[in-house]
Amino acid sequence: MKSKAPVSADGRRSELEKLAFALSKTCPIERMNPPNCPLCGLRPLGARERRTWIRRLSLEELEYLATYHYLCAAEKAWRARGRKPQKIRSTFPAGRRK
Repeated sequence: MKSKAPVSADGRRSELEKLAFALSKTCPIERMNPPNCPLCGLRPLGARERRTWIRRLSLEELEYLATYHYLCAAEKAWRARGRKPQKIRSTFPAGRRK
């Protein structure tokens, strides 16, 4: 099995910016603009303004948005199936928690 080549910080940033821009159009699950979304205020802006705003974010902020939307989508999927979201476990090995 091939191992994945490491992604450079610039490559990761580019991926996250593309994801954030796609998410800035509309919620991919609800196909609307939920008021509790961190991108709610950004969505009414034009594409150029959204892209400029996204480019000003730090890598950490882009990672936060990606994680937020991943977890939000998972929770909405669970609710759509009539189930409660599962508690997310830490991925840190025992003794190495932040």
